[in-house]
Amino acid sequence: MIQTDLYSFSNKTGTLVPWCKKCGEQNFWKNGKSEKNQQVYKCKNCGFRFVWCSDLPNKRFFTNVIAFAVEMYVEIGISLRTLAKKLKKFFNVNVSHEGIRKWVKIYEKPISRREIPVETSWHADETYIKIKGIGHWLWIVRCRETGNVLSWRITKCRFFKDARGLMQDALNVAGTRPETITTDGLYQYAAAIKKVMGWQHYTYKKKHIIDSGIGKNWFIERLNREIKRRIKWFSSFQSLEGANTFFSVWFHHLNKSEFPTQGI
Repeated sequence: MIQTDLYSFSNKTGTLVPWCKKCGEQNFWKNGKSEKNQQVYKCKNCGFRFVWCSDLPNKRFFTNVIAFAVEMYVEIGISLRTLAKKLKKFFNVNVSHEGIRKWVKIYEKPISRREIPVETSWHADETYIKIKGIGHWLWIVRCRETGNVLSWRITKCRFFKDARGLMQDALNVAGTRPETITTDGLYQYAAAIKKVMGWQHYTYKKKHIIDSGIGKNWFIERLNREIKRRIKWFSSFQSLEGANTFFSVWFHHLNKSEFPTQGI
């Protein structure tokens, strides 16, 4: 058994000492030093001797501390510096904002092949974000039936090549063309969808639905509003790498949710 909550990482004096890794009890005494001059503890309950160390190689903190910090960052929309202060205040976990940034970087993953039904409806849109105070565009394609984000990218402009790459990535992830694609009136979408999907003209007119706002494209607009709420703390990302890392982790977490369409 290993630690199951943040409280197991500090005792009443604030010293970072884990619970017994064998039985889970927090009832121990100091029992000498290891060969590397590390403090050894012995559990009074089961007699198991252990050294305080992380369950991850070359890390000072345990898996659930790191997972908790990453989830707070991507779910709540709290800044790295504020999060570092909260961890110190409430859990006596002393880690810098740069350390948390590296934890988030570990969780960065591309969107993998999804299990998508044959008949699906996609929604695509782009929303405005800032990186170092300069405007950028976050493009997103999302499946209506599963709630999964199929593809996304960040660009400085809204060119045809950006829309085409977005649609091609979504098609690669889904593995099958959708029944319909709903977008706003941006003309780059029309050309990109024709190019990537290969629909004939008479078919394309039925399958590409143009709408925006609270109309037929409400599904993606609702996600855009949630994104705005999450990044409100940041005001502006400090780098393109940081923005890519944040959205990679956030969309991965969204896609992994049991019921991703609920609440968003």
